[in-house]
Amino acid sequence: MAALTSTSRIAVRAPRPGEGGAVAGLWRELWDVHESWGSYPGSKEDSAYEQVASRVDQDSRARGGNVMLGRHIHLVATLDGDLLGQVEGWVDRFGDSPLTPWTCEVRSLVVSARARGFGLGRALLDALGEAATTLAHGPTVLVAEVLEPNPAHSFYSNAGYSPVSWVARVDELDRHVSSALSGARVAHPSDAYALALLDASLAARRRAQGDVRFDPPRAIDATLIGALAARLDGAWAYGPMPQELVVTDATNTLRASTSLYVAPLDPPFLPVRRAILTRLAVDTAADPTPYLRALVPFAAHIATTWGARTLEISDLSAPGTPLHRAALDAGARPWSRVVSKRHTPA
Repeated sequence: MAALTSTSRIAVRAPRPGEGGAVAGLWRELWDVHESWGSYPGSKEDSAYEQVASRVDQDSRARGGNVMLGRHIHLVATLDGDLLGQVEGWVDRFGDSPLTPWTCEVRSLVVSARARGFGLGRALLDALGEAATTLAHGPTVLVAEVLEPNPAHSFYSNAGYSPVSWVARVDELDRHVSSALSGARVAHPSDAYALALLDASLAARRRAQGDVRFDPPRAIDATLIGALAARLDGAWAYGPMPQELVVTDATNTLRASTSLYVAPLDPPFLPVRRAILTRLAVDTAADPTPYLRALVPFAAHIATTWGARTLEISDLSAPGTPLHRAALDAGARPWSRVVSKRHTPA
């Protein structure tokens, strides 16, 4: 396949068989930098990057020169013929509404330190957007999660990306464990109506923040409540992921909900498990502080039984807002932000 982007010095194209070692070298450079910012540690073993190189070469043969393999997009950038940049993207759709666009998650964007300032990163993002809109047959939202210490914030801002969601992380999870907090528990099927109300408030908050990856608020009807109840039927603590967690107040009114996932990190990360709270919804009429104080220790209790060492709290509003402050009050620290840009076909 011809290069998607080409200037006198820069070309962006699909990786070719035999280039896995060069791509793995970029991954190693990326993870070394991320670790210096406090991210999850990467492997120092050559064998881990040999696995990455082998995977890239196998994928390249399967692609046959195409940047797309299913919903996975992989691009490399060369400068004067040398492979010095790469990006991966995963295209998905997080909803059923015709108002919800497809999303392309930007993954492992890296440009070698010796090639920065030549425009490789911008060229990779532009080409990724074009490939994603081709795959989705229409406008696509590109999103990237950027660690707070990462100086790439200005790069994404200059490329037209805006923050739409924030993440905080609880370190040393075992220090926050408690299973005996008033109000925090696993959701029951009887919670379906209250959860539907909270889901609607979450959808409205996402849209207000400019996060259009997910469906807008849905009408609450018997079909929706029945589907929620069926999903929760048979749920129990320490059962299959995700765990749907809720917090009630002194009158047993449901005030907050979230989904807990625990998953291992893939090589070249070291083999650790991380926990993530997603779809965090809090009654807009309530102070979120006491409910986050209850949710975090209870989530930590479940997550540690699955071997997780840290807990990320996603779907937060901007720093300085009550929800973000409540997460920090519950023991978390600023971790990352999700930035977004809508890409339309050229």
